[in-house]
Amino acid sequence: MEMVYALYLLGAFVSIILYKENKVAGKIGFSIAAAASALGVFHFLFSINSNEALEIGGNFIFHPHFALDPLGKFFSFVISLISLASSVYSIQYADEYTKKGSIGVMAFLFNSFILSMLLVISSANVFWFMVFWELMTLVSYLLICFNDNEKSLKATVIYMGIAHLGGTMILAAFLLLAKSSGSMEFAKFSAANLTPLSASVIFLLAFVGFGSKAGMFPIHVWLPQAHPAAPSNVSALMSGVMIKVAIFGIIKFCLWLPVMSWWGILILIIGALSALLGVLYALTQHDYKALLAYHSVENIGIILLGLGIGVYGLAIHSPILATIGFLGGLYHVLNHATFKGLLFLGAGSVLYTTHTKDMEILGGLARKMPYTAFAFLIGAMAITALPPLNGFVSEWLTYQGMLQAALGDGVLYRLVFTLSIVALALTGALAVMCFVKVYSVIFGGAPRDKKIFEKAKEAPISMIIGMFILVIGCFAFGLGATTVVDNIMHVVGSFAGHYEAVKNGAVVSPLGSVISTPMIAIILMSMLALPFIIVVITMNNKTTKHIVRETDPWACGFKYSPRMQMTASPFTGSLRKIMDWLFRANAKVIDQGYFKPVKYVNHAKDIWWNIFYLPFIKIVSACSNKAQGFQNGNSNLYVLYVLMALCIFVGIGYLI
Repeated sequence: MEMVYALYLLGAFVSIILYKENKVAGKIGFSIAAAASALGVFHFLFSINSNEALEIGGNFIFHPHFALDPLGKFFSFVISLISLASSVYSIQYADEYTKKGSIGVMAFLFNSFILSMLLVISSANVFWFMVFWELMTLVSYLLICFNDNEKSLKATVIYMGIAHLGGTMILAAFLLLAKSSGSMEFAKFSAANLTPLSASVIFLLAFVGFGSKAGMFPIHVWLPQAHPAAPSNVSALMSGVMIKVAIFGIIKFCLWLPVMSWWGILILIIGALSALLGVLYALTQHDYKALLAYHSVENIGIILLGLGIGVYGLAIHSPILATIGFLGGLYHVLNHATFKGLLFLGAGSVLYTTHTKDMEILGGLARKMPYTAFAFLIGAMAITALPPLNGFVSEWLTYQGMLQAALGDGVLYRLVFTLSIVALALTGALAVMCFVKVYSVIFGGAPRDKKIFEKAKEAPISMIIGMFILVIGCFAFGLGATTVVDNIMHVVGSFAGHYEAVKNGAVVSPLGSVISTPMIAIILMSMLALPFIIVVITMNNKTTKHIVRETDPWACGFKYSPRMQMTASPFTGSLRKIMDWLFRANAKVIDQGYFKPVKYVNHAKDIWWNIFYLPFIKIVSACSNKAQGFQNGNSNLYVLYVLMALCIFVGIGYLI
């Protein structure tokens, strides 16, 4: 634990000291981050069942000390794994930013970002948790700014605004809980004497505060703005693990407080809405990084579905339901971090070589970037929950938890769990549709822009290695589901109870259904081999001599053009018409003259920005304009303001 933290600190210091040696500083800084991450993966994985503590001597404020229980070890392992892949990837990827800024500064911020997330997880009191929480937010803000353009500046303003609002709510929840427990130490929070009303207020503050960082609906609007604006190695960390730190916070508050059943139902409803709306908005995106960001909203929703089941199980004193819910939720935390990190790194490789995020003008890149195309395909299969990859197992466990809960008492509860099952099923189907679109438009077909296609080439070796670390993870966490479940069960068993989730080498649910991912892999491989088996049996290839002739596809008598291919817009045309009440797309047809093609623009709008945020922004702007009158340059009036403020504060102090 100490060695891991110290290595990240070393990487940060070395990077900033060598900041004038641009490329050297980056290579060394990211290499140290990779070494620290590799050490973290092994340390946190092999000690996941134990507790660990670290105390810093000296006369510091609030006596800084850190502690990791099995839940903290699990989240630290997830952070280290994605950081390992992203660090290796960054060694050559950072060369893209040589002319935009100091790579040494980027490596410094990169190491600091990872370290701040690990320290948030291990902080043992309110003061240091909030210090490192705000540090994590500030460093991620600075990393987003490396893409210094108008969109990134707007994205960072939105991100910081929502982050500080969420941070204020988290601090309020901590202070209320600290007052009730009589201590700022987390170890004493469980002994707090709380009424149902005060416990619910604290929970809602924490849930909304952490939810703003997690990107759950309707506090998700910063996420599709910030992730596309950030460098891709940073996007992988933000989407892969930073938003999971918020999930850790939600779980901890649910373990400290006397939970109530409606909390679990609320988490479940928000999870279902986040999953369904996230994938619907993802389908309409042309910017492939924005599309992946909306899929983070979707997958946070799936994680919340699992946590909702777990919290509901804790509230009704059902250890089996609590365990299967938290098991599904934590498994998906690991899975989403793995395949979403992979997809963002793959998207970064495409951007690295094409310098565009618009999938409409891409195509045929699988021929130029075969390794990136394969890695992206694996990530796409994993996120769509196709067996035998990892996404399938965690979603299967979440389904099992909701089915088990739907058999319980209470018509309202049954209805909520049943509708959540439907929402998850729709989400899965739409996710498949979305990634068929993404992969086929970017990597399949003929190139739509010949200049981009001719210049395209495979990503450098360190970027490929970084992606394939996570490709291995997608296979390992799917085919090795029994081992993964065993390890997560040790984590969940430390706070939610225990049941035998693995029997005879297969994962089982309380409903009795069994899953064996190796067997599923064998069946699928057999099905893939079926067409070749048929060809061999019929011996068609021996009885007929084939002559291969290359020619353009038939285009109804017209000269074939790559523009005739299906692109992202028409792929979802029917869905856009059906869901126009949600997307509110502003379709435009731009006539560029006789000799140029007509442009068709149809971008969906996130209507929740206009509903929830724009009115608030207008009110604040109007109040700010009115307040300008107080700044008239009259020093006597300013003295009066100071006296009035002092009187108000003295009065408040007297009343308290």
